[in-house]
Amino acid sequence: MEDPFDFQALRIQQPRKLLPNRANYEIFSDERQLVAMVNEADTHTRLTLLRQAMPDTRVLTVATPAGAPILTFIKQTSEWITELLDPAEKRIGVIRTEGSRRHYTLLDEQDQKVGKAEGDLGLKHFTVKTPKGEKFALVRKTFAGFTKEILTPSDHYKVEFIAPVAPQARTMTVMFPILLDLTLYGPV
Repeated sequence: MEDPFDFQALRIQQPRKLLPNRANYEIFSDERQLVAMVNEADTHTRLTLLRQAMPDTRVLTVATPAGAPILTFIKQTSEWITELLDPAEKRIGVIRTEGSRRHYTLLDEQDQKVGKAEGDLGLKHFTVKTPKGEKFALVRKTFAGFTKEILTPSDHYKVEFIAPVAPQARTMTVMFPILLDLTLYGPV
């Protein structure tokens, strides 16, 4: 399978919705070409959210604009891990959230470290490094616009690759801002 995220820079955006009832994101190239869509399988009404806590496991599907599956994103809150599965449901990697939420570890299918994302104190700027400490990507939370920032929970992120990286680490790096958004700004 061809690497759908083989771009130097990508933008992850939440579509404008005043009251979203499930997590959804769109991934664009820097040339504003839609690359992938990420949608949560289950919806969460506001009434349900008020009555009970968010489910421990959240499942999001990642697909091409034509609807072809790319991967499944499974966030397990109690274990602080997010699994990424290919369309055949084979594990391609894990993103482990560390206690401070400023550090995230990228692991391959055999739990070998392939990268580490480290954030600033404001959790808006992250650097992604190889296990040897070499920077290969920058992740930034960008300003979504005054109206959108004030009236909606929608956010924008930019992922910029500054060095060559394996497709597996690239995919996990592109999925990292979605995990970050769900972890910090969830439940939606």
